[in-house]
Amino acid sequence: MSDPIALRALLVVDIGSAMTHIWLVDAVDGETRLIGYAEAPSSITFAGDATHAILEATRRIEEQTGRRLLSNDTLITPKNAEGDGVDGVLACTSAAGIMSLIIAAVAGDISARSAQRAARTTYTRVLQTITLDDAARQDQIGVMADSGATWIERQVQALLGVPADGVLLVGGIEGGAYEALVRLAHIVRLALWSVQANLQDQQARGPNRRPVIFAGNSQVRDSVVAALADYADLVLVDNIRPTLDVEQLDPVRREIVRIYGERIVTRFARTSGLQRLTRAPIQTSCNAAGVMTRFLAEAAQCNVLTLDVGSLSATAHLCSQGRYSPVVLGGVGSGYGIGAVLVQRGVDAIRRWLPFPISERDLVHWLLNKMLRPHIPPLTREELLIEHAVAREALSCVLEALLDERPDAQYDRVLVSGGVLRHAPHPGLALLTVLDALQPTSRDNVMALDVHLDSLGLMNACGTLAFFEADAALTLFERDLMNNTPLATVVTTLGEGRMGEVAVEAELRVEGGATQTARVAHGEIARLSLPPGRYGTLTLRPSVGVQIGRNAPGAEVASELAAIRGSALGVVIDARGRPLRLPDEPQTRQQALWSWLMALGIEREPLPYPALDSVEEAPAPVLLSAVSEPRGSQASLPRSTERQTMEAAAAGNIEDDLAKLRQTVEAPQKKRSFFRRK
Repeated sequence: MSDPIALRALLVVDIGSAMTHIWLVDAVDGETRLIGYAEAPSSITFAGDATHAILEATRRIEEQTGRRLLSNDTLITPKNAEGDGVDGVLACTSAAGIMSLIIAAVAGDISARSAQRAARTTYTRVLQTITLDDAARQDQIGVMADSGATWIERQVQALLGVPADGVLLVGGIEGGAYEALVRLAHIVRLALWSVQANLQDQQARGPNRRPVIFAGNSQVRDSVVAALADYADLVLVDNIRPTLDVEQLDPVRREIVRIYGERIVTRFARTSGLQRLTRAPIQTSCNAAGVMTRFLAEAAQCNVLTLDVGSLSATAHLCSQGRYSPVVLGGVGSGYGIGAVLVQRGVDAIRRWLPFPISERDLVHWLLNKMLRPHIPPLTREELLIEHAVAREALSCVLEALLDERPDAQYDRVLVSGGVLRHAPHPGLALLTVLDALQPTSRDNVMALDVHLDSLGLMNACGTLAFFEADAALTLFERDLMNNTPLATVVTTLGEGRMGEVAVEAELRVEGGATQTARVAHGEIARLSLPPGRYGTLTLRPSVGVQIGRNAPGAEVASELAAIRGSALGVVIDARGRPLRLPDEPQTRQQALWSWLMALGIEREPLPYPALDSVEEAPAPVLLSAVSEPRGSQASLPRSTERQTMEAAAAGNIEDDLAKLRQTVEAPQKKRSFFRRK
């Protein structure tokens, strides 16, 4: 910016769907530092105005700091000579809304899959996926609608009922598919056509212009432009799959982020009252976290993974091996997004993490109530454990999507955030939730994994500040974020063994303190205390066949002298096995879950609950999903050689159908439907 805002008093705001967070930063000894932090239930969801929650959180900061920031419910700006007020407001949000997309692709297991990955770069949801190999497969096996409609007619009819914000048109390697992409472009053109009634109650036809990103074979661009130029806001980018073994997601991702900002965030700023509060462009929370993920990886010269589970979205940002991969699952979360978690993972996946008996019906009722009131904190231990069970499965969803793109993901440092984790009454519960979802193997690390908990949500604050003043963001990140976030140094054992047999012996020599030892058996998790500000040397002696990191099985591993940094939990050794398998027998699983809570200091008394199978099951209510699954997402896809055969066999029929359908669209009869059927 031309007018730098370094060393000024600023309010940085993060507006979530359930909670609004505010940080007050100002100059302290020539550096930008955190002065105060507060949060309040978001008012955007029930009042349609984000400023109510911002003012409420600002009043709480006034109480904390004794600093006057408001006058008659109005921010004092700029900061005056008495030190009251602020010089500006910066904002980011994850509550602007979810942008819905349609994917039109040639091949379901190649270009459509790449488009799905690219779509996860911000708060989006894919409502419909159509592929030509699906058309060929259905034609080959004789699948037809009851009405006798052709495949193209069914696709256009379906797309007309999808209120999508944009379309991704992909497919064809460079020099590859041509006619198939042209057919797809015409299908998209037909779907963009709308029939509306004018003031004289007469039909007025015209295109419903929406952004269409074309990321296919560049040799087809002219034909795609000819088909769509008058019907869509067409964006041409590099081919998403120039060859079968090369995937280029970044050009598509940049355009999706741009369109989201222009169509969704701009509208949000206008309707939420934020335009009156801040003149700076509003950023997305996921983009702010992504900026800081890349910065941390570069500054520390390590592989970094950041995770965040919010009320309505879950995100993962991986920067490792010179590549950056963002994954944002809009609609999947621990509050408003519980419905999508239930659809994708199921009730039993959540219930398996609970050490107390509860019927499926009661659990679903609790989850539905949480969806309605996500800002209400858990009041009992049981509610707290349910909340963390949901967080495990939400994190599992986003990690599964990340591994789809990066199956070789490596990370040395993990930074986690989100209301459920930040508000955990014990740091061990936050760590256990993350480890159960992440299941790190440390196979690519020499020894251990550093886990940080962003207890104040400063990751998003720093990222938002970085867009306007990088030096201020850097100071805030180094002094206030990283110095307050160390959660644990985690060691994972790899290798099978009988339950109860020793997997590893650990010795921690604390600088200026005593030496601690632990014998950790297979199926157990243990910790060695190393408080913040202290340093230690860790030595691990695994049993025969047990591996630590990428070291040889059974080899003793030792850290460098005083290389282990103190943290909230110190050193945690996870010998529960990979992949983590919960016992099938209910009582055994119940005891194991409770023993892990006790091992990390979360619980101190013996299991207080009756056996898991002591509850009588009642019929569960039918859960209707509000999340549309991509078309054909669960179906097995044909091999590429089979696809070529089927597409060639069906090409003639598709071309005939398209020509016939185009005629019906261009010359509709009065008092008939879009496809000339009564």
